[in-house]
Amino acid sequence: MKKPLRKLGKTVVATTMALSVLAGPASYTAFAAGKPSHAGKPAQPGKHEVQLRIMGTTDIHTHLYNYDYYKDAETNEFGLAKTATLIKQAREEKPGKNNLLFDNGDLIQGNPLGDYKAKVDVLEDGEMHPVFEAMELLDYDAATVGNHEFNYGLDYLDEVLDDAPMPYVNANVFKDDGDDNPDNDENYFKPYTIFNKKVTDSNGKTQMMKIGVVGAVTPQILQWDKANLDGKVVTKDIVTSVEAQIPKMKEEGADIIIALAHSGIGDEKVVEMEENAAYDLSLVDGIDAIITGHNHLTFPGSFTDLPGVDSENGTINGVPVVMAGNWGNQLGVMDLTIAKEKGKWNVKNSKSEVRAIYDKATKTSLADADEEILAAVKEDHEGTVNYVRQPVGQTAANINSYFALVQDDPSIQIVTNAQKWYVEKQIKGTPDENLPILSAGAPFKSGRGGASDYTYIPAGTIAIKNVADLYLYPNTVSTIKIKGSDVKEWLEMSAGQFNLIDENSTGEQALINPDFPVYNYDVIDGVTYEIDVTEPAKYDKNGKVVNADANRIKNLEYNGQPINLEQEFLVVTNNYRATGTFPGVKNQTAVEMYPDENRQAIIDYIREVGTIDPSADNNWSFAGVSKDLNITFTSTPDAQNELPESGLIDYAGEAANGFAKFKLHLPIALQLLGINDFHGQLDTYNAKINAGGVDYLAAYLKEREATNPNTLLLHAGDAVGASSPVSALLQDEPTIKMLNELGFDAGTVGNHEFDEGVEEMLRLINGGSHPKTVEKYGEFEGADFPYVAANLVYKETGENVLDPYKVIDVNGIPVGVIGVALSDTPSIVIPSAVTDVEFTDEAEAINRYTEELKAQGVETIVVLAHNPSTSNQDGSNPGEELVDIAQKVDDEVDVLLGGHNHAYTNTTVDGKIVVQSYSSGTAFSDVDLLINPVTKDVIAGKSEIVTTYRDKIQPDPEIKAILDSYVSEVAPILNEVIGTTPSDISRETSVAGESAMGNLVADAMRWQTGTDFAFMNSGGVRADIDAGEITWKEAFTVQPFGNDLVKMNVTGEVIKTLLEQQWGSKVRIMPISGLKVTYDDSRAAGDRIVSITKNDGTPVEIEKTYSITVNNYMAGGGDGYAILATIADKQIDVVDLDALVNYIKAHGEVNPKIEGRVIKVNQ
Repeated sequence: MKKPLRKLGKTVVATTMALSVLAGPASYTAFAAGKPSHAGKPAQPGKHEVQLRIMGTTDIHTHLYNYDYYKDAETNEFGLAKTATLIKQAREEKPGKNNLLFDNGDLIQGNPLGDYKAKVDVLEDGEMHPVFEAMELLDYDAATVGNHEFNYGLDYLDEVLDDAPMPYVNANVFKDDGDDNPDNDENYFKPYTIFNKKVTDSNGKTQMMKIGVVGAVTPQILQWDKANLDGKVVTKDIVTSVEAQIPKMKEEGADIIIALAHSGIGDEKVVEMEENAAYDLSLVDGIDAIITGHNHLTFPGSFTDLPGVDSENGTINGVPVVMAGNWGNQLGVMDLTIAKEKGKWNVKNSKSEVRAIYDKATKTSLADADEEILAAVKEDHEGTVNYVRQPVGQTAANINSYFALVQDDPSIQIVTNAQKWYVEKQIKGTPDENLPILSAGAPFKSGRGGASDYTYIPAGTIAIKNVADLYLYPNTVSTIKIKGSDVKEWLEMSAGQFNLIDENSTGEQALINPDFPVYNYDVIDGVTYEIDVTEPAKYDKNGKVVNADANRIKNLEYNGQPINLEQEFLVVTNNYRATGTFPGVKNQTAVEMYPDENRQAIIDYIREVGTIDPSADNNWSFAGVSKDLNITFTSTPDAQNELPESGLIDYAGEAANGFAKFKLHLPIALQLLGINDFHGQLDTYNAKINAGGVDYLAAYLKEREATNPNTLLLHAGDAVGASSPVSALLQDEPTIKMLNELGFDAGTVGNHEFDEGVEEMLRLINGGSHPKTVEKYGEFEGADFPYVAANLVYKETGENVLDPYKVIDVNGIPVGVIGVALSDTPSIVIPSAVTDVEFTDEAEAINRYTEELKAQGVETIVVLAHNPSTSNQDGSNPGEELVDIAQKVDDEVDVLLGGHNHAYTNTTVDGKIVVQSYSSGTAFSDVDLLINPVTKDVIAGKSEIVTTYRDKIQPDPEIKAILDSYVSEVAPILNEVIGTTPSDISRETSVAGESAMGNLVADAMRWQTGTDFAFMNSGGVRADIDAGEITWKEAFTVQPFGNDLVKMNVTGEVIKTLLEQQWGSKVRIMPISGLKVTYDDSRAAGDRIVSITKNDGTPVEIEKTYSITVNNYMAGGGDGYAILATIADKQIDVVDLDALVNYIKAHGEVNPKIEGRVIKVNQ
């Protein structure tokens, strides 16, 4: 069955034989009231009463022999040769000629025999197709075409039907005359046939009955076989087309009308161009019996919940109906009691059933193969057997399912790839074309039938029969539509394959649950996920919830992002799963069942690819555990020869019943929680996003740390420097103490660690006293964790200032942590601070010490680098220094944590995870690694940047108590009065962009440094000051960033360019001091500055050099002031806040105003 076209609403008027196209679908109840019923009414014997048996087959798909060509073996489960026996038995039950036999289509295609006659031993003109050689022996009365009849093209179909031993009918396929006038269309096939049938009535007398047979096929053949049919035929609605023939058939004397509908039963909604329209046909007056198919289901049997269905008698809306499965596995039988009343034959009663050739429950054959049929098609059967033994492609390596239950496996991957490939073709040009496609497969052959029950295909040629080793069952391709939440539940059900594993146990633990059927262990490709076997299973083997809160499926992602639980997916599976009650599956909103076998899809896929590379994409794995455990499972002894190179599976000896025991090493989970550029922001937070504060950061880190005992806390420099007063006033000792309390494991140094020189930096790291703190707090203990810096050496000796790396043992896994400082540090700190040290190239240092670590057997390596990096939120467009470093360093480096430019980074560069989490504790990075416990190397990793929103967590009480004590200590300083102002000082700007507060800040900068001019980025002026006393804290709220002031000498031309750069992605008019600027923003970019003059009114000369002051943020090109980043001559001065405080203290009273420093001339 293919994907239907868009359905157009249609209703049916409840009068004789009338269907009208309306806007919306109509329900079953609109028609059923006046519909006569043939079922369940006791027949009153009359002198002209006939018992007529109607038999039907459908969807044979060239399964003539009871032979599975994929397994290259006989089968009891299907084949027309066995159905023939049931047909003959059914005829014997009704002696005489009171029986009819019809075929409902999908006859000539569907297994290798069909391909053999169409493409290998091609049918010659005048040659009878083997399906008809068999059917001729069974005396079929008529047949219709199915959608698969068109798969080989019209020319081939015409040749096949030329020699058919029974008439073919179809009413809804028309010749394409190209005139766009449907009223003059000619049927491609004969729409109906009427033939005389001699029958014996209840009195033993012969009666002549005219049997009318009309046929129809799914109109979607134009979509599915566009290449074969485009421009040659058109299709019309089944119900409309069939209904149009009934008056003609009645006029020609048809006593009984039987509809052969190669269309499924569908639902009760009557819609135009319906693919599955058999239900709709049951509502059409004049049809006495319906043989349906296409669904590969059975009726009576399926569709019991539809209104108007009488499953006991096999009727729909009173009309006898049969659907006889597929491949000859069922025979449809309808017994009609027909009475002649007032000269007309009418169906008085009916009983329908399907008869199976095989009992699936007892696995017992119910019918022998008919020898006459076998003999008739023997030659073509044997030719097909030889054909399936032909190669379909090549495999570059052995394919086996020995470990399919414990790792992502190529034997499943090939199946899911083929299924996806198949469905992509089927849905092309349909509304579903753009839906994300997932594909599900199971390890059918994985020991369920014993130690030899495993797939094994040696490298080299793949024959058609080998495909059965990949796909055991004769299922057909199906798709369902489900949400992301259903995908999750589907996988939770599959995860019941595994026993609960105890991480605290040292004894042997069996991984596989023997009570869980392996065919229910579905792997879903197209998403990535982990299975946590340390959690209990949510479902039992029957899909019953046994642990409602269980969550075995971790990190379920689609396209690298957490799956959207509301997103709709199209999942390819098989008819068995699609119609089952699997958790997740049963929530499907749509299901499509294709007639093609999954095995045929695999064959076609391999043929197209040519040579397959049997490798899995590792889209799933087991979630990490805290330590190496004694986990075992069984497989075939042959698996010893196919152990994976990963070393995660070891042979462990013999097991019972011919199996072998193997040990599985589950990966070790390592969690890295990282911060950068914390800058001692203990008590401050980002009010705009409501994130930050050390007590909130601590709560987040502790929450994450609690999920994994194998957690390392790391920082990438600038933990201190430009700190909040609570830390800065106490020489940043509070910040180091907080990191100690949190249990940080390692860190490196950023440029701000050098603000007060190397000696003070080392004091904070190693401990020691400081005059400002020793009296009250005693000698500082230093950091409890190592600081590492591989590229920081003393100039005189060349020795490392700090250890270059630290090896941390994490439950037996050695983790190497290398640190590097920013090599540009000397150019952005006070020169005297770094006089005695040298900063070497970061990449060279990392590579040097990576070699040392590798020599020590360290395979998991993390780099802490105070180097800038950027990326988009989705990881694309990575940039800046750290990205370049990642590309240059040894591939044994697994993760790089960056910093310095206070940016977001979450990306992968050259296979290495690169992260940076903004600054000031407003976010942190969480990197989760899975490590091979045997090789000690990283298997996989993922990362995220987590914002520390204050409204989503409670502050950590322990850290908050420490913080509060420090805040109380510095409160006198915060409340210090540093000056006064007679009026409010506001950030509110004039039309031109000038503000009083901005003028105050810029004046303080120029006063502090003594330069000619000063420029301040407008976004760095953060608060107002109220009239009256000015406290130190108020000054801090104005200048909270702790940026360094930077002096530089530039030309007037650079100043002009700097001012022009105020119009970037946003308009940012800078506070200035020492000059006046006029501009016209109606002018072209780069030409908006009209004049630049000094305070005395003299112009700033383009060629002349001037001294200016900016902050280090601007000096690096921040806010779009790119010209400043090109200036090499830079000197670092005090922190901007110190300049503001010093200025206010020196002046006592300040009263800045908007005074026309910036004038907009086009106001």
